[in-house]
Amino acid sequence: MSLRPYRDLVSFARGGGWGSDRPLDGHDRVAVIRGTDFAGVRAGRTDAVPHRWEKRPALPQRLLRPGDVLLEISGGSAARGQSTGRSLFVDAELLSGFDHPVIPASFCRVLRFDTSLVEPRYAYYGLLDMYLSGRVRAYENQSTGISNFGFDGFLGAERLRVPPLDEQRRIVALLGALDDRIGGNERVVNAYEDLLRAEFAALGVTAVGGTVPVTELVEFNPRTPPPDPAGAPYVDMAALPTRVAAIRTWSRRPPRSGSRFRNGDTLLARITPCLENGKTGYVDLLAGDETGAGSGEFIVLRARPGVPPQLPYFLARDGRFRAHAIQRMAGSTGRQRVHAADLADFRITVPGPRALAVFGDRAGAAFAHAAALLAESRSLTELRDVLLPELMSGRQSLPAPAPACTIEGTDEAASSVYE
Repeated sequence: MSLRPYRDLVSFARGGGWGSDRPLDGHDRVAVIRGTDFAGVRAGRTDAVPHRWEKRPALPQRLLRPGDVLLEISGGSAARGQSTGRSLFVDAELLSGFDHPVIPASFCRVLRFDTSLVEPRYAYYGLLDMYLSGRVRAYENQSTGISNFGFDGFLGAERLRVPPLDEQRRIVALLGALDDRIGGNERVVNAYEDLLRAEFAALGVTAVGGTVPVTELVEFNPRTPPPDPAGAPYVDMAALPTRVAAIRTWSRRPPRSGSRFRNGDTLLARITPCLENGKTGYVDLLAGDETGAGSGEFIVLRARPGVPPQLPYFLARDGRFRAHAIQRMAGSTGRQRVHAADLADFRITVPGPRALAVFGDRAGAAFAHAAALLAESRSLTELRDVLLPELMSGRQSLPAPAPACTIEGTDEAASSVYE
C-alpha cells in the first residue's frame, strides 16, 4: 500500500471549454457543467446547466464519459472565505439526464484515471476528502478575490492512499451507498417541487386576467413577535435556495434589525441579482412558535387564514409574479430593490375553497415528506463525512467479505426450487 501523487494516477487531464452563446457553422450544442452546478446535477436537476455551442473538432477530447471526475479550479469568493476545488463524479446515470453532449466549463478540469491502479470513484472520494478537510487551501491563490486552484501543483503534491483494488471497491461501495441514498432523496424532493409547481399553475392563480389584488391571499411583511433576544435562528441571503423550497443552513445569534418570520412563511429576496437568480425559501426550520430572523433584503410572504401556507411559496416561484417584481425594482445600478408595497398590486384569480383545500392537502403532505427525507440526508451526510477521512487514510478498514460456502449436494436441490 502506498501514498501516490495524483499525477501518477491520472491518465488524462484536460481543461473544459465555454463555446459560443449563439449557433455557428461547425459547432454543436452542448451542456456545460460549472462548479456551481455540481450539487444540482448530483441530485438529478440539470435545468440550470447552461447550453452553448462548441467547435466540433474540440468536442472529442472534452466530452464527459462515465468514470470521469470533474475538479473545479476557479470559483468561490476569497472575501467570504469560500474555497474552490469542488469535485463531481460522472457516471452513466448523471449523463443520461442531459439531452445534449456534456462538457466541463473552462474553469474545470476533467480527470480520467488509470483503472489498473485506482477506482475512479475512490479517487473522487480522495478529492472530496481534500476539499472537506481544508487541504484544498494549500493549492489556492486568493490574491485576485476569486479562489483559483493551482492545478499543476496539486497534481504533484496531493497524495492518495492507494490500497489494493478490492479494498478500494469496498470503500466505494460503503461511501457510494450513502451518497446514492442522499442523491435519491434529493431527486424525490425535486420531483415534489416540479409536481407542485404544475399543480399551482393549474389553479390559475396567476393566469392573465386576474381581477383581485394578491393581498386577498397573501400578507407581505406581516407583523410578527420579536425573536428571542438571547439568540434566534438566523437565515442569511447565501442560505436561500434558488430552485427548491428547503432552507438547508442557518445560524443562531442575537437578533438585529432585519426580517422576522415563523414556520410556514416564505422568504423572497428583493435585491438584484438575488431576485433575478430565484433566491426564495420556505420556512420550516423553527421550533414551535419560535420567531426567526433574517436579512433585511428579504420580503416575507404569509398565507392569510384559510389559504395553504405553501401557496405563497409557489406564488413567489411563479414566472409572472417574478417578472412583475423584477419590473418594479428601483435604485442605483447593481443595488436595485423591489418593495413589498410594489408587489401588492399584482392581480390574481382566487380559486374556490375546495381547490385550495385539495392543493393544501397535497402540498402539506409533500412538504412533510420532503422535510423527513432532507433530515435523513443530513444525518447520512454527517455519517459519510465522519467515515470519509477514516477510510481514506486507512485508520479504519473494512473487512473482506467471507468466502462463499458450498455444501455438497445442495446445488441440484437449490436449482430445482427455481425451475
